[in-house]
Amino acid sequence: MDEIEKIQSETKLWNDFVSGKNEAFKTIYYRYANELFRFGLHFSQSEDIVFDAMQDLFIDLYNYQPQLKSGDCIKQYLFVSLKRKIFRLQGEENKYQSIDLSKMSFAYALVSADTDNEEMDNEKLKLLDKAMGELSDRQREAIYLRYVSGLSYEELSEVLQLNYQSARNLIHRGIEKLRKIYHKKSLSLFCSS
Repeated sequence: MDEIEKIQSETKLWNDFVSGKNEAFKTIYYRYANELFRFGLHFSQSEDIVFDAMQDLFIDLYNYQPQLKSGDCIKQYLFVSLKRKIFRLQGEENKYQSIDLSKMSFAYALVSADTDNEEMDNEKLKLLDKAMGELSDRQREAIYLRYVSGLSYEELSEVLQLNYQSARNLIHRGIEKLRKIYHKKSLSLFCSS
């Protein structure tokens, strides 16, 4: 399914839900629950808080169904709502805790695409993890949302509460910083061998 078909499918699903079709509500839950849970764990180490926030989100979604607008982006709406609910449940003081790099499952796919050597893959993965650790929390969050969750820049700007250009700049600066850090660390690894 290409990007346009995916957007059309999601728009139809959302419009079906807003118009009162219960099957659409079930589909939204089953399509997004796992992704929302993984996303939520970046903001709370407590699975219970994430589950509670997700439960609150889907209860509110069902209860406020008549007040929702057609055409909204499902993924964007769910991500923003879940993030807010988690912050409310755990208190605002924990709002900007570090994103857990161990849950960023995209790293291996990025590294393994260019080599078949497992030992080299592991070294590259370690370097990438270290480089990711040097990014700001916002940069890690933005990169996760853009490249793992597949949000568009418009959706990303809404989730991060930034304007469109700021979201693009945040991703660009994060990628540039990753390139510099990764390149520097990989050179030092090969020089020390």
